[in-house]
Amino acid sequence: MQPEQVIRELRPLLPGALIATDFDGTLAPIVADPEKSRPIPGAVDTLAALATRGARVGVVTGRDAQTVVRLGGLDAVPGVVVEGLYGLEQWQAGSVSSPEVPAVIEQLRRTLASWLSDQQADEGVLVEDKRLSLVVHTRPAADPAGAQQRLRAPAEQLAARLGIELHPGRNVLEFRLPGYDKGGALRRLFELTGPTAVLYAGDDVGDLPAFAVIGDLRAGGTPAWSVAAVSAELPELAGAADVLVDGPAGVVSLLRALV
Repeated sequence: MQPEQVIRELRPLLPGALIATDFDGTLAPIVADPEKSRPIPGAVDTLAALATRGARVGVVTGRDAQTVVRLGGLDAVPGVVVEGLYGLEQWQAGSVSSPEVPAVIEQLRRTLASWLSDQQADEGVLVEDKRLSLVVHTRPAADPAGAQQRLRAPAEQLAARLGIELHPGRNVLEFRLPGYDKGGALRRLFELTGPTAVLYAGDDVGDLPAFAVIGDLRAGGTPAWSVAAVSAELPELAGAADVLVDGPAGVVSLLRALV
């Protein structure tokens, strides 16, 4: 399906539609330092314009919600709801609901640095602490893909020993609590907003459950579309979405065309 077809079909349904996107890799380019992630120019203004035209705007992210709101300036988008940490927490109207940190995450936090040292992780590999999950980033290493591959099997063993899940992504290995994914977060947004139509955009394997929910919604009679911001790192993502665009610029261009 071409972006123009989605625009043509969705534009009349925009008032009352749910427009939801991932953050990193979808609104913002992937960068080596997660703290330096920022939406591309025009992204937040476009989301705000969608909201003023009656759409409900949601951001579904693996980051903690407060961080994404801070880095992205998302509080400028009227009525935006941010599902953080794959639906573990939710930010809305300036307040966030988030559970307490379980003991297993505290245990992982205490041991992860020494574990990386034991694994002789490549220089540059760093840990991002999301409070309720921890992420090993291999992008800063000289060989990001190789560094990730070398750590993956022992990381799976560590996750299994602790009773948590390991989720590989674009040069990341994320340790997180079981039972949460972007599909569940998107369903929660759907139930919250009761939309006339749904569009979801993402860029990584973590977005595949949300793409599957889009298919389920469409089968149930709701107009719904999935958009993949494709990259050379994850060519397999192309077959999982209804529409393919070129990175964050392609996502924002599609959304801007709706308004």
